[in-house]
Formats: sequence, structure tokens, C-alpha cells
Amino acid sequence: MNVPVTESSRACVGCRQRDDREELLRFVAGGMQDGSLQLAPDIRRRAPGRGVSVHPRYRCVAAAVRSGALGRGLGLGAEMGRLATEVSARQLSKSAAEQYDRRAAGLLQAGQRARKLALGTEAARNALDAGKVHALLIAQEAEGSRDELARAAERLGARCLVWSTKEELGRLFGRAMLSIVAVLDVGIATELRHVVRCAAELAEDA
Repeated sequence: MNVPVTESSRACVGCRQRDDREELLRFVAGGMQDGSLQLAPDIRRRAPGRGVSVHPRYRCVAAAVRSGALGRGLGLGAEMGRLATEVSARQLSKSAAEQYDRRAAGLLQAGQRARKLALGTEAARNALDAGKVHALLIAQEAEGSRDELARAAERLGARCLVWSTKEELGRLFGRAMLSIVAVLDVGIATELRHVVRCAAELAEDA
């Protein structure tokens, strides 16, 4: 269903559906490299210059590239034909997914500094029992008590997210490995759910 046309809504140049701009991924034109114009994802919508919006889903990025809508949306004119032949939907999706992953890591580190995370299975279980969890982040290959904690989180209305690996999560917090992180702040949890979902959807079929 389309979002009503408002100042905060934009049309996805891939599927042509309107959505709130905060739900859309923005691309901007970057510099020239090897004779071709580069596109850069701007997931926080802060880069200067003209941008074009697309849903953070691989199929929408692919449709926008296939139709040439990315180039037209940026008003590239004579550059549009060269852009259409040089740009790869997989490259663009991978680059954007990496930005979302970096944002997720930054949110987790900010949460740790603010003491708004519970790290590890036991700490997460205690936070769940206390009703303090707004999101439960679980490493992709985590096993053991994962299902138990996920069921407990669902009973409390907390969202379960699957993201990264035990080794990569551990590295964020100076540990060898980490399987589970409970997020105790509603603002961090809300944005984390968004960026993790976007990274996953950009990877689909890519």
C-alpha cells in the first residue's frame, strides 16, 4: 500500500511505490573512477547534493539499475548511458549492506558505552527475566540456549535479530566470541532492527 504524498515521503525508483523517506535508501553521485561515474549509498541521508531513493532491498536496487532510473533520478544526462553499463546492482547492494552493518556495529558500541546492553547468555537471560529487553541480537551460528532465549524474548514482545557472527560480535566488545546481546534501550533497539533488516534484505538474491 502506498504512503500518502507528504514532505517526508519519497518514491522508490525501483518499484515506484512511495514510502517514508526514513524507510528508503538514498544514493548520491560520487566521483569518477576508471572513467565511470560512481554511486555511493547514503544510509543516514546526510551527504550533500542531489540524491535518489530506493527501498533497501536487492530487488528494488536491481530494478532501478535495470531501468536506468538511478541515473535519471540523479539528473546525470549524458552520463546516464555510461552509468547504466558500469553500475552493478550487486555492487551497490553490497556497498549499502556494508554501511548498514557498520551502523549496526556503531549502535552496539554506543549502547555498550551507555551501559544499555547485556552481553552473553546469562546476562541476557537475567535482563529478559527483569523485563528490560527491547531487542535480542543473536549471532548467525549461535546454538545452545538460542531458542530458549528467543522464545522468552517473544513472550515479552522483544524482537529477535540474527546478525553477524560470534567472532565478529566478540571483537566489537573485546572478547574472543559472543553469541547473544540484549539491547536495553528502546531507541537503540528500534534503529538496530531497521539497519539489520535492511542489510539482510539487500543481501537477498545478491
